[in-house]
Amino acid sequence: METLIRQNKESFFTLFQSVNHHQINLGSLNTWWDKVVLIGKINSLNVPQSLLINMLETKTEFAELQATLIDNLLSEQLQQRHRRNSAVAQVLVDIPNRNLFERTADVGFLATDADLIAFLTATSQTEQERDTIHQRLKAYAAKYTVYDDILLIDTQGDVKAQLDINNPVVDTNDPIITEVLTGSEAYYEICRYSCLRPNQALSSLFLAPIRASSRNDSPIIGILCLSFKLEDEMHSLFEDLSHDKNTLLTLLDTNGNVLVSNRPRVLPQGTALPVNGEYEMVTLDTHRYLITRAKTRGYQGYMGLGWQGCVLLPLIANDEAPAPLEEYEDNMHWQGFSPSLKGIQRRAKIVTDDLDLVVLNGRIAAARSDADEFIPILEEIRNIGRQMQSIFSESVNQLMTTAQGTHFNDLKFDAALAIDIMDRNLYERANDCRWWALTTKFIQVLGNKTSADCQQSLSEVLRYINDLYTVYTCIYLYDESGTLVAASTPTFDSNLGSPVNTHTRWQGIKLISSPQQYCVSDFVPSPYYDNKHTYIYNAAIHHNGVLVGGIGLVFDSAPQFQEMLEDIVGGTQRDRIAVYIQRNGMIIGASKNAPWQVGDTLNLPASITEQPLGHQSAGIFSINDVEYTVGYAVSKGYREYKVNDDYQNDVIALVAETNVGKQ
Repeated sequence: METLIRQNKESFFTLFQSVNHHQINLGSLNTWWDKVVLIGKINSLNVPQSLLINMLETKTEFAELQATLIDNLLSEQLQQRHRRNSAVAQVLVDIPNRNLFERTADVGFLATDADLIAFLTATSQTEQERDTIHQRLKAYAAKYTVYDDILLIDTQGDVKAQLDINNPVVDTNDPIITEVLTGSEAYYEICRYSCLRPNQALSSLFLAPIRASSRNDSPIIGILCLSFKLEDEMHSLFEDLSHDKNTLLTLLDTNGNVLVSNRPRVLPQGTALPVNGEYEMVTLDTHRYLITRAKTRGYQGYMGLGWQGCVLLPLIANDEAPAPLEEYEDNMHWQGFSPSLKGIQRRAKIVTDDLDLVVLNGRIAAARSDADEFIPILEEIRNIGRQMQSIFSESVNQLMTTAQGTHFNDLKFDAALAIDIMDRNLYERANDCRWWALTTKFIQVLGNKTSADCQQSLSEVLRYINDLYTVYTCIYLYDESGTLVAASTPTFDSNLGSPVNTHTRWQGIKLISSPQQYCVSDFVPSPYYDNKHTYIYNAAIHHNGVLVGGIGLVFDSAPQFQEMLEDIVGGTQRDRIAVYIQRNGMIIGASKNAPWQVGDTLNLPASITEQPLGHQSAGIFSINDVEYTVGYAVSKGYREYKVNDDYQNDVIALVAETNVGKQ
């Protein structure tokens, strides 16, 4: 950091205008001090030289302190900006990495879809069959809206079905096709140009072999290809993270080449950026930028393609105003100020006091030497010293305010990230229940009221699904009267033949008229989840337009929510805790070190619990009679989830630090 500042000090003065302003003012006072002392020497010959020497020594002390102050101000400002940019860079890579992890599960599961297998197995397909399979692809994309195309390709490389009929694929001569047909991996992932999406410069594709049966050694009969809306996802993320029109945000590939950026005219796809070293500078379009990068931390072992998040800070005048103090009413209670800057402030006060003594001694010496003309000189020097101290205090206080705002913004940022991770995760749960409700096997068996043997086959299908999707402790089916008929876990078998518990809100499926709809239980203790709190997702199963039953997904909320929150606070150096709460203050998820448990209710002010959707802020609050510095964010949904799907469930994420015992 010191080397970086030393080599680029003028550039950082341009970036941090407030520091430059203080430096200029101090320089002007130094110049004036020299002139005043010179006038004193010329016009006050009777004054002892020792007095002038003391004044110069005091000025030297101020000069040393000034240099220390300016270097500390630059260092503190740069560190604050770097911390903020590091957090943004981490989100830029970790959020898409989490998203892509879900895609790996999607492509592997959809490749085992019985309808797709039957379609590719047939020796020929009628126009009606092709239309039916196209409608199935549309139904899938209507649930999982992160895809803009789905391809079914046979072993000869011919496209047998495609979602995006407006952009037909005629050339499948991509090396990845041969790799899938000859390889042994469960799925394949690429992000580059591909003839499989010829109208796009960059394609994020997930491919998996479609086999004749569920056995891994059965022959490959085709390939499933899902096209993920990477650029669409990233631009949405850029919009959430960008608070400065000049800062560049980008996602880099493993070699440091730009995949997507928030300003493609300045940072187009393919631009190579340095990927080594903690601090790197780069020049783009005549402007200098400081680069901050972050590699993905991975998600459940998935590391993706080795991408990096990257923030480029332009070295131009761009001081950010400190957060408004009215937003943080108890700002003076915060104790996270820089000790080094406090020390500079104290030293400036000591030097000023010493200067006052020098001036007092000077007045006495001037009186003894009959040098009254020197007294105005002394007063002016004391005035200069006090102005210098004022600048010291102002600059330090200003930076403390900025540091406080930055710290509060960090907490707010973490809270916003925590709620975004939850919304994105539960978006997938809403998709799962609706898609699995369209499983042909479920529709046929429930629609035809078939034998117990057929119902046993339902449990086998549910077990297969649950083995792939371990975020659920159980997946079960029930008929239109609410009687349980099949489940994915043997421990649930004792419930079969009994009515579904009303707490699951299964009755909501009776009001469902579209495959896009679903219903969710309240977050309450469930006998299906060892009497612990959780959500249960429901979707209706229809046969020829008639309700024949439903599917229930028991979400494993305790570890899932805890892992989400641990991703936020588990790796920080500060002693932070995090919780998800409902508007009534009831906790639905907590980090490991939180002093509260799921089901506890926090006594929170309305300034937290009654904020609108998407609101984020921070401040100092008393929670259950303990004072905390808190960042909080209210859920706003993701894509259509909780936005326009008729599901309302407001959740607030809190990220907090206790103020007890802080110095």
